[in-house]
Amino acid sequence: MDGLGQNSDNGLLVTHVNQTQDLLRLQGSETQSSDWEDSEDWLSAHSLKCQKLTLADLISQGTAVLEEGTNVVQKIRFSTQIIHYFESKLSDTIELYQQRIQWLTENSKKAFGLIKGARVSVLIDVSSVGSGPQKEEFQKDLMSLIDEQLSHKEKLFVLSFGTTTRSLWPDPMEVSASTLRELKLWVKTLQPAGGSNLLQALKKIFTLKGLDSLVAILRSCPDQPSEILSDYIQQSTMGRDLIVHLITYKCDDQMPPAVLKNLAEAISGYYHCYSPKMELYTSRDVDELLAEIQKAQSLLGHMQALQHSSPCEALTCTMEEISTEIAKGPLISLLPKPPKHDAPLTIEFPNLDKTSAEWLKVNGLKAKKLSLYQVLAPNAFSPVEEFVPILQKTVSSTVYEKAMIQFEWHDGTVKNIHVDPPFLYEYQRQLSRTMRMYERRIEWLSLASRRIWGTVCEKRVVILLDISATNSMYIIHIQHSLRLLLEEQLSNKDYFNLIAFGSTIESWMPEMVPMSHDNLQSAWRWVLNLRCQGSRNVLSALRKAVEVDFKDKDKHQSQGIYLFTGGIPDQDMPTLSAYMAEACGGCDLQLNVCLFYVGEPKMDTTPPACYASRTDTAAAYREVTRAAGGRFHWFGDTGIYESDDINSIMSEMEKALNYSQKSVKDDPDREKSLPLKSPKWRPLSSRAGISPAAAQPVKEGMMERRRKTRSREAETSLSLFYTETGNNVGSVYKKYPQGRGVRRTSSSMDLPRKDTVCSSQEWVAKYGLKKLKLEISRCMGPNCTHQKSGQRSSSARHCSIFPSIEIHGVVRHIQWTPREMEVYIRCVEKVLRCYVQRLQWLLSGSRQLFGTVLENRVCILLDTSGSMGPYLQQVKTELVLLIWEQLRKRCDSFNLLSFAEGLQLWQDTLMETTDEACHEAMQWVTHLQAQGSTSILQALMKAFSFHDLEGLYLLTDGKPDTSCSLVLNEVQRLREKRDVKVHTISLNCSDRAAVEFLRKLASITNGRYHCPVGEDILSKIHSLLTKGFIDEKDPTLPPFEGDDLRRLAKEITKARSFLWQAKSFRSQLQKKNDAEPKDMLS
Repeated sequence: MDGLGQNSDNGLLVTHVNQTQDLLRLQGSETQSSDWEDSEDWLSAHSLKCQKLTLADLISQGTAVLEEGTNVVQKIRFSTQIIHYFESKLSDTIELYQQRIQWLTENSKKAFGLIKGARVSVLIDVSSVGSGPQKEEFQKDLMSLIDEQLSHKEKLFVLSFGTTTRSLWPDPMEVSASTLRELKLWVKTLQPAGGSNLLQALKKIFTLKGLDSLVAILRSCPDQPSEILSDYIQQSTMGRDLIVHLITYKCDDQMPPAVLKNLAEAISGYYHCYSPKMELYTSRDVDELLAEIQKAQSLLGHMQALQHSSPCEALTCTMEEISTEIAKGPLISLLPKPPKHDAPLTIEFPNLDKTSAEWLKVNGLKAKKLSLYQVLAPNAFSPVEEFVPILQKTVSSTVYEKAMIQFEWHDGTVKNIHVDPPFLYEYQRQLSRTMRMYERRIEWLSLASRRIWGTVCEKRVVILLDISATNSMYIIHIQHSLRLLLEEQLSNKDYFNLIAFGSTIESWMPEMVPMSHDNLQSAWRWVLNLRCQGSRNVLSALRKAVEVDFKDKDKHQSQGIYLFTGGIPDQDMPTLSAYMAEACGGCDLQLNVCLFYVGEPKMDTTPPACYASRTDTAAAYREVTRAAGGRFHWFGDTGIYESDDINSIMSEMEKALNYSQKSVKDDPDREKSLPLKSPKWRPLSSRAGISPAAAQPVKEGMMERRRKTRSREAETSLSLFYTETGNNVGSVYKKYPQGRGVRRTSSSMDLPRKDTVCSSQEWVAKYGLKKLKLEISRCMGPNCTHQKSGQRSSSARHCSIFPSIEIHGVVRHIQWTPREMEVYIRCVEKVLRCYVQRLQWLLSGSRQLFGTVLENRVCILLDTSGSMGPYLQQVKTELVLLIWEQLRKRCDSFNLLSFAEGLQLWQDTLMETTDEACHEAMQWVTHLQAQGSTSILQALMKAFSFHDLEGLYLLTDGKPDTSCSLVLNEVQRLREKRDVKVHTISLNCSDRAAVEFLRKLASITNGRYHCPVGEDILSKIHSLLTKGFIDEKDPTLPPFEGDDLRRLAKEITKARSFLWQAKSFRSQLQKKNDAEPKDMLS
């Protein structure tokens, strides 16, 4: 009691236990040091530059000794006091940095880093929460994060995400004791939720306002590629002061630290990697401190060398490194450099980009059939003038005055055009969508290395670098520009080389070398040692590239020279143009010029060998690229001044705008009416018709319907007569309208065999309901406007001729006879039986596990990692069946390859399919064992090396041990060289992330995804497939995962729907026929 009485209670003795803990925590926070301030602010206040401990500060305190008779600095002398002072200060600073790093790797900062911002949103990935000790450890770390860091924030918003998202509160909440308790309880309820849909979680967060910090805690690789996430975050945070933290928690095996760093750097955010197994605690804060420590240790090493080199206390020794650099001239080491300028390259695997001209061949207005003249051509008619003998004069057509407008064609002629407004409105919308696509293309061309180099599209590339003396102050910019190119665009090329030129030529390699990771790193190290000197000898550099690197230019395709220069060359431009025109003629070689503008050269210094203004320089190089069939790209520090790639897109956009304006002029009511409104419309005859506003905006279909309507009206004859009752009028058809195509439907259709070897996509394209013309819509007539409006005019009496039915709120006539409906039902039943037999065949034999093998030369890739243990025996059995049932019967050659941590090949090449080979393969299969990880990328790269390979069949139960996006990008690059389809088979459909990866892998190679049907589902649908779909109440087919099964099941479901509708229509027709005799008798 006495002890308690000596200290005041500080208001803690009468509070609730939880409140006491909160107050104690708040009380402790008041005594925390300045360590909790932002790392950037802390580092800026304690950096070597701020404390004046850099090399430049050391030089400023030394005494310069000049060479006799000149002003050249020969050496610099330092006193021992200066050396001791710098040594002491650097040692203290290094110790301070190490203490800071130690503090950053304690408690919650070890797992999640230092969270910045006051109003924080936290995204928690629960795709791999699991259970047991791992789950408890994760929850414990989250509790530590809440107590140590989140409790000191102003507002909080938390959201968990897996396949779907789940938030604790609808809006950000003020931090209080109750909200923190609620948050802790919520953390304890976290459960696994399938995939890792980070993009959906980000979309939810970016709709909230008032937040200044975003924390994403990842426990697995996100479902979306990092490129998509990076672009979305950049677009969503533009104009918002939002700090982004990306944290990986024990998932470095799925998302390597390098991938996380690249993503964080792309969005200017913070990254943190936590992996206790590998003792990995990497973050941006720690990396910045380590870089500062490295600088301090390097300078400290110089200080210690100086201290031991001279025993004299009054004067000291000469610092040879500094004096040598000063005597040499330009101090490149003192020029400002971007972060990690000297670090190794971070190489990406890009797609094979296209020039805008090639891109427009697929996405241009003409390619997409959106040219105004293409759209109007079906309804454009030339004015007609003919001599009429009866009138004895020439008569010209004037129909356009009432139904058409006159339009000037692209060849200068005038045509009469008729287009319905809904069609023009739809055309306007399509043009708008295309314009947005073009805008995205221009934005893409203006980002990253494409802003500097444009798109490097060729497969064999030589880069010419201008390192003349006039570029001395910009050598860092030149190096950084080339670094971006090496990292982002060159990794998918076949061969490359670098040539630097000033007065003389310096080549990285004597000739072009194959593309590889090591060669790219070697080229970058070579670039870092370049020094600017001399004039600008462009012709010599071009001759080296053409006559040495491209000496066999006639034997290869897709070759390009990229000239990166900042001024006019030493030689005359006509000479360069003539030389390149001759060199590039008759072969696939182009010269592309990347001109950078850094300002006019200062004429008070040594002038360049040749001088021209920037506009004259651009015009000269533009002429050279035209002569060599290349592209011209001109940029500066303020942006892109001119680019042929962007100009091509801009030209297409102007064309689209012109078409849009002309189409508005074609419709004078466009500005007076809304897009969905139509002008006044009168039917062409007394029959009820369809308003153009309700018609589909597809021109060909609309004109075809009109022609059919006219032909039927011409052949239809209606006779009117007076009835005996009053003046009522009756009518009867003398001629009936001709039947449509379905009326000629015969039950003797040619249907395929169930075991036709093709994909379901191809099978349905040939034998689907649409191809067989068995859509139920063919029995439908026009909309019944009378029953819809409730009007009963004399023409409405014709509704009694055809029965009607209401479909989706619209009354439609059935214009088939009962006999025609009966024929249709028999045809659909026959087709449905054929579909069911096909489905049974797909679910039988080796096709149940592996699907249908389509190609003649194939390789089977089998996952034998540790996780495959439960499935391996079944897979072995089915693989033996596959060898004899499909490979032996249908394939010319095949190979087998199993992969885990390494590769195990049956044979080194594809083997001819013989009985002996199949026996050997069967023996090889029996010795397979499951162990190790899942090296899918290594297996795919090996399989792609097989000669004459046509198809790969990859069977696995999960994702690769590397990044999914890395595998996809690499396969896409490999497929650009080899047209090989990759068909994927998943044994674990519950892992949605793995399923999504395998779907994408199959999709980018035009392959198919397959997932075997479980025994429980097979037992459920066995009786259904055996007896067929007899009753409407029969259950529906399950949602199959595999592409072949799902596509066929979709067609079966559609056929069942058509069959039940047809039977319903048949019963209505029978009821109407039964009712007609009664009406006549009454």
